[in-house]
Amino acid sequence: HWDSSYTSDVIQLTALNRHIFLSEDTYLFRTAIGSEGFFEGTHYWELVADSRTENELKIGVVKNRDIDLKTAFSDYSCGWAYYATGQLRHCNAAVGPKYGRGFKKQGTLGVYLDMEKGTLSYALDGEYMGIAFEDEELKKGPIYPAIALLHQGGCTLVTGRKPPAFFIV
Repeated sequence: HWDSSYTSDVIQLTALNRHIFLSEDTYLFRTAIGSEGFFEGTHYWELVADSRTENELKIGVVKNRDIDLKTAFSDYSCGWAYYATGQLRHCNAAVGPKYGRGFKKQGTLGVYLDMEKGTLSYALDGEYMGIAFEDEELKKGPIYPAIALLHQGGCTLVTGRKPPAFFIV
């Protein structure tokens, strides 16, 4: 679940901290970080879109929870994200390589972290989008799931499922 101690105070958490939603007038990213840090192995979770979402999310992982939660975690060198406009973000708030396709009001996004290989991959509605990041830093924990929301948006976190076979290459 999302950790209320590491969630921007303007984000609403419900459903045992698994559903997350932001609704505010400003257009600034706000971050929430997961409660579980990963130290080794492979990890898979899903995010189910909230139909009220108006702005794309940044979805990924972060290694340091002591960041400004009123910014996007992927603006920092400790954060890696799929920006659901169809781009990647790492150490940069504004630009990144093209990746995948858009994700906003509907769909399920699968996230797969392989700490043995140091990779982070995504799939949208069962369609594998490939390895987004390959980085030695993704082999060293703790690494936490993270999300950044903008203006009006949210999703539901789903854990405990086995990753689809295409993630395990």
